[in-house]
Amino acid sequence: MSPALPSAIENRPLIEQILKQLGDTISNLPTKPGYCGLLSGLSGNLLFLYKLSVFNTKLVNEEVFDEKLEFLQQQLAAHIHYNDLSSGLSGQGWLLEYLNQAQGDNYDPEMCEEIDSILQESLSDTPWPGEIEMVLGLGGIAVYAARRLLKSPSGVLFETLVSHFEQAAIQITEHTLTWSQPANSVYRFNKDDKAIPEFNLGLAHGVPGIIAALLPALKIPALQQRTQSLLMQSCDWLMAQELDKHDFGSCFASSCNEQHISRLGWCYGDLTIALTLARVGRALELPSYLEKAKEISLHAAGRDRHKGMVNDAGLCHGSAGIALIFQLLHQQLNEPELLQTANKWLNVTLDDYREKGLKGFYMYSGVTKEHEQDTGFLMGYTGIGLCLLSALTGDTDWVDSLLMA
Repeated sequence: MSPALPSAIENRPLIEQILKQLGDTISNLPTKPGYCGLLSGLSGNLLFLYKLSVFNTKLVNEEVFDEKLEFLQQQLAAHIHYNDLSSGLSGQGWLLEYLNQAQGDNYDPEMCEEIDSILQESLSDTPWPGEIEMVLGLGGIAVYAARRLLKSPSGVLFETLVSHFEQAAIQITEHTLTWSQPANSVYRFNKDDKAIPEFNLGLAHGVPGIIAALLPALKIPALQQRTQSLLMQSCDWLMAQELDKHDFGSCFASSCNEQHISRLGWCYGDLTIALTLARVGRALELPSYLEKAKEISLHAAGRDRHKGMVNDAGLCHGSAGIALIFQLLHQQLNEPELLQTANKWLNVTLDDYREKGLKGFYMYSGVTKEHEQDTGFLMGYTGIGLCLLSALTGDTDWVDSLLMA
């Protein structure tokens, strides 16, 4: 566990007030079949309520939590044909495994074995015909597999995932490779000409997310050499896509098919590219990756709300999420300026609450161009609450759910 953010300690009474409001709001949400996902549904809500109860048991009604968890478990059978992280079995399985591991000596090693089998069966097609990113694709299954790997020595899921990523890779030069968005991907920017390779640079849907998804496979001896080769070749390719930050304002675009400034956030942009490079650099003991991560991070630290295109507080691309990522970057790189920047963005988040109450945490909709209430993990109250808890306690043990650990 890392130290709490100094600004969070200074503002502890206010943050506790916010957490109580968020906890009450999330606890009172109705449970609905079909809304059990991690990134926008019940599983994400349960993660926040669990972490809130660990922080202060008085803030969560245990009976309500248990009822919601039982409902989730009853709904699992309805998701066996959906393997994605967002709303399917990978995300729900990740939460169940996370809660199971939190039981310490009472951990049940058999609890998720059926989920393992279902996900393994879902990966049987070769070559892989579906999405390869994390929200709907292979990267999201890797999130679940990595959490399982903390307690289960079996690397069967990762063996299949690494093979799929190897087959999908495009060799650019003798020493670099990358991954194009599949022709039929819903996340392609260019849907008119599907034959043109498209190299997405976001953690959520692109190459950095695949790199982060592969990292845990280094722990499996039989996969270590293959994984290391994929990581080094793809990281070297990724760093070669860097823009002139003085001309564009950011170090990377959202896609290398176009050159433009990218936002500050988890989903796209410099922050999670830097975090991913830092994590690979630390895992493989490559100082050059750590130095590049530091350079990117410190440049991003100089961007404000306007330059970062920050319109709300959500985890995905809002002020609370940015505070969390700078907190994680400080953990990796130990640069004082990164801690100061995490404090800055936490203060932005708290100022929004001071001004508007919970309306200050409303999601900005790119469709309606209005701020709207959202209770989900990625865009709304659940994710903001988790970020505030991490700021106040230093506990970031849940961020592997978003490929940040």
